[in-house]
Amino acid sequence: MLGEDKNTREQLLESAKAEFAEKGYTKASLRKICAGAGVTTGALYFFFKDKEDLFTAIVGQPFDELKKIMIQHFADERDILRSPDMSEMKKHIDGGHDEIVDVLIHHLYSNYDAFMLLLTKSQGSKYEGCVDEMVEMTDSIYSEMAENIAKHMPGSRVNKYIRHWLTHMIIDAFIHLFTHERDEQKALANMRKILDFLVKGWVDMILISDDEK
Repeated sequence: MLGEDKNTREQLLESAKAEFAEKGYTKASLRKICAGAGVTTGALYFFFKDKEDLFTAIVGQPFDELKKIMIQHFADERDILRSPDMSEMKKHIDGGHDEIVDVLIHHLYSNYDAFMLLLTKSQGSKYEGCVDEMVEMTDSIYSEMAENIAKHMPGSRVNKYIRHWLTHMIIDAFIHLFTHERDEQKALANMRKILDFLVKGWVDMILISDDEK
């Protein structure tokens, strides 16, 4: 019985992935999902409370794990930027981000269907703001890092508009690459180059003179 229940649940999830991918969250039909899985709507409600619960069963865990990866990375970033030795930060800026690129790309591609749904089909669900959530998380650490750099550069201050814009650029770079490149290894090689370029540009653009408006 447990084996049958597990099989039915998996069939519903696979049918739901196809329906969400075709119609998007809002227009997806639970009736069609059940038909695709060869079960009744009663069977669906045995496993899932509603459409959002079903969508969460597909995308929730991969997204939560992504946030955990980022939180841990940002904790490591804070250790670096709190060091009075600017050489550590410079070393990090000059190529210390390859490891996080590897981890993020692998996680995204290991959960390809889930993240494609999150990024392209989640409008109307509680996940429709997932990109904004990633930007907010990233911008908080970049704000702290930028202020620390400014402390070591007398006569300079942080250009907050540029800092926030560059945060969007970095998140958008991951999204564009992921949604346009199906091969993980190609995505990894390209993202390393892209992030190297963006991080170095971030440092060049983040500060302005105290006299500049």
